[in-house]
Amino acid sequence: MGLRINTNISAVTALRHLGQSDKAQSQSLERLSTGLRINRASDDPSGLVISEILRSQIGSLHQAVENSTFASNLIGTADAALTEVSGLLVSIRQSAIFAMNTGGTSADQIAAEQDAVDSAIASINRVAATTRFGSTNLLNGSSGFNVTSKATEITDLRFRSIAFNGEDAATFKIDINREAERARVNFQLTGGSATGDQVIRVSGNLGTQEILITSGTTTQGVVDMINAVRGTTGLFAVLASGTEGAPAATDMIAIMSEEYGSRERTSMEVVSGSGVEAAASGSSLAAVTAGDKVNASGVDIGVNIAGAYVSTYGNQITVNSPFLNADIQIKDGTGVTGLNPLQFTVGDSGLDFQLNIQPVGTDMVTLGLPNISANYLGSPVRTLGSGSALRDVGGYLNSLVSGGANDLTKNPGNATAILDAALDNINSLRGFLGAFASQTLDSNINSLGIAVENLTASESQIRDLDFASEVANFTRSQILFQAGTSVLASANQIPQQVLRLLQ
Repeated sequence: MGLRINTNISAVTALRHLGQSDKAQSQSLERLSTGLRINRASDDPSGLVISEILRSQIGSLHQAVENSTFASNLIGTADAALTEVSGLLVSIRQSAIFAMNTGGTSADQIAAEQDAVDSAIASINRVAATTRFGSTNLLNGSSGFNVTSKATEITDLRFRSIAFNGEDAATFKIDINREAERARVNFQLTGGSATGDQVIRVSGNLGTQEILITSGTTTQGVVDMINAVRGTTGLFAVLASGTEGAPAATDMIAIMSEEYGSRERTSMEVVSGSGVEAAASGSSLAAVTAGDKVNASGVDIGVNIAGAYVSTYGNQITVNSPFLNADIQIKDGTGVTGLNPLQFTVGDSGLDFQLNIQPVGTDMVTLGLPNISANYLGSPVRTLGSGSALRDVGGYLNSLVSGGANDLTKNPGNATAILDAALDNINSLRGFLGAFASQTLDSNINSLGIAVENLTASESQIRDLDFASEVANFTRSQILFQAGTSVLASANQIPQQVLRLLQ
């Protein structure tokens, strides 16, 4: 043991421990005042890094929730406008049905209904031009997809969503491996004309009609009689072979459904008589007698779009996949493509919704809202039948205005077909938008909310202060600081003991 004046080791030791207690006390005070366990990188370097990453994710998730809410509001705005358009189309269809009742209406009444149709179409055009969300026009085509090229065999394209995955354009190829077919029954009068009276019954999707074939009726006569009732059967007849208007005795008659596809039906039954040969398309003719029936069904087009789920009816293709959701109409009579698939290209367009936090395709959805003006509602004109049984159906809503090809005074029957197609355009769009809002946006908001909750809990566990534990640490630091102060004072008294030795 020794007593020293120049260096008080005990005081130095006490001062060092007092400094540590002071630092711990200051750190506890800082934590208690901020509520954070980590106030600077030195508090917990690895914890700081992890918590900052979590904070970035949480902030981005909050923005993604806001994005989804904006998207839901935009969809709601578009749906409200589409609801009005749907109501206007229903009223126009009522006017068309009214105009078809020529036996109980006057020209003045039809003219008044035509005025109502013109006004309704003008309202539809106005809705299409003025529906906006902020500065974004929704239904005038500027929020739709821009098709830069397409095969001529593709007559109509209606998109709902496309994934561009950061590319400037997306190109899709359609491989047709099976041609769509009408439901067809081949029919022949033995010898080319009826021998004795015969009755056949033909049935299609619209209904059934019995046809009396009197003795001596020619093949051409049977064709004309079947075509005369096509409005009640949905079937037409043409010469399957030979020259129309002057058939030979061995020429066949083809009885076919007007439309293509597996839902189409053609049936021919012999009610009475004989001398008739018939068979479904693809089979050889065979004699049929009273009570015999020949049935045939149509065939849907067979297609392949790489990686996509595809359903077809007739020449209509519906694609539902993560990268393409669309309806595609193929020109009637388009055959198997083989090594030359049909293709179309869409430029990067539409409305991009960032629904999550990464710049990848899975976190983003691109939708297209089509132009719903009268020039675009409806369907392309199609020619049904063949030979002498040709007739055009379809068209667009703008052809229903006064002076148009399908106004109420000229062709109210085809006007109803156009209106049915237009209503289908609007209803399918509303159905898709409704499903997107409820099944995608709402569920996305819910899942993002859960993610925010869990990440916030994790970030809080790392960064936030446990007050109970820190108060205990602070109390301990206070006591140690007070004790250290007392000990330092005692240590400073030790050198004074040297004075006693000098006395």
